[in-house]
Formats: sequence, C-alpha cells, structure tokens
Amino acid sequence: MSHHSKKNHAHEKNTQGPDGEKPVGGDPKASAPNGKIEIPAREYEDLKKKVEELEGLRQKFLLAAADYENAKKRNMREKEEFIKFSQERILKDLLPVLDNFERAVSHANAASANASAYEDLRQNLKTVIAGVERVQKQLNDILKIHGLKRIETSGQVFDPHFHEVVAHVPEEGKEDQIVDELEPGYMLQDRLLRAAKVRVRVSPQQSASASEEKQDEIT
Repeated sequence: MSHHSKKNHAHEKNTQGPDGEKPVGGDPKASAPNGKIEIPAREYEDLKKKVEELEGLRQKFLLAAADYENAKKRNMREKEEFIKFSQERILKDLLPVLDNFERAVSHANAASANASAYEDLRQNLKTVIAGVERVQKQLNDILKIHGLKRIETSGQVFDPHFHEVVAHVPEEGKEDQIVDELEPGYMLQDRLLRAAKVRVRVSPQQSASASEEKQDEIT
C-alpha cells in the first residue's frame, strides 16, 4: 500500500462515527459558505415560537400602556369637571334666596315711592325687615343642609380651637368666659371654616398686672 493510500485510509477512519458510519450533514451548527448559521429545523421552530410569544407580550404591553394613558387623561378630565361644578348643587339651592332678595328690594322701592306720610314709610320699613329676616332664615337653613354650622359662643368658655380672642374685658366673674361675639364662626361638617371672634372676660387683678408689666416694658 502506497503512502498516499495510507493517508486516505486514515482520513476515512477519523471521519467515521462511533459505529463506523460517516455522519450525515456534518456539524449541524457549522457556518455555511455565505456566513449564515444553519440550525436544525426543530430548533428553528422553537426559536420562532418564542419570538412570536415575545411579540405577543410586546403587543399586550403596548395596549396596557395605551389604556393607562387613556385612563389617566380621563381621570384628569373628570377631576377638572368635578372641581369646576362642585358648587353647582349649593348654588342651585341658593337661587331662591337670591330671588327673594330681589323681590324684597323691588317691594321696598315700590312701597317707598307710594308712601305719602311718615307712618306709611315706617310700616313699609317693618315689612321690608320682616321679609329680609325670612330670607335670612331661608339662607341659614340651606347652608345648614350643606353642612354649615354656626359655632356657639353665648355663655361658652373660650376654646382656642374654635374662638379667636379680639379683646379682654376686665370684670368680675368666671375667667376665660366669652362676654360677647364680634363675628360669628362656622364649621363645615367637622372642619373649622372660620373661628368666631370674641371678647373674653379676665379678672380685674390680672388685667391690672398685665397693664403694669406692659408699662414697665415701655419705661
């Protein structure tokens, strides 16, 4: 056997498989002459399926993101409309009060024009006052329905959570008791809307001591 024949025989032996047969197609992932990687058809189908699944997830994500943006815009629009029309109910309830005020003013003007004597004017004034008092009660009733409540001050002890001291009145009696109310305070449901401005009683001795201290600071 020649040297060339021995070499060919050795090459064929090295290329045989474990069972002595030559492999078909060579390396399944060997590069083709054009530079592309060849893979088995089964592995290609698996990769194709995964790509399709990823594309489906991407589409779902895009739809969810679009739904989120639409919901966000819708909530913002509803919030703006709520703020814009939140006073609609109370304003609608106040319209009859406005109507009654206009009627009272119109009646007062007509009565004054037709009055011929002092007694007529006096009677017309009483009528106007009675009409305004009815309108005031109507207004208070409507505001009360909407949660507005006037803060009690008459005979009450000063409470910094609901009252604001405008002045102290030195006189004998229970200290820190409200003497009179200068401006009413109101609660809206359980929230303080405006504190009542009041004058509070202090003992004459305490008032005198405070005056002396103030005078000492000045001098």
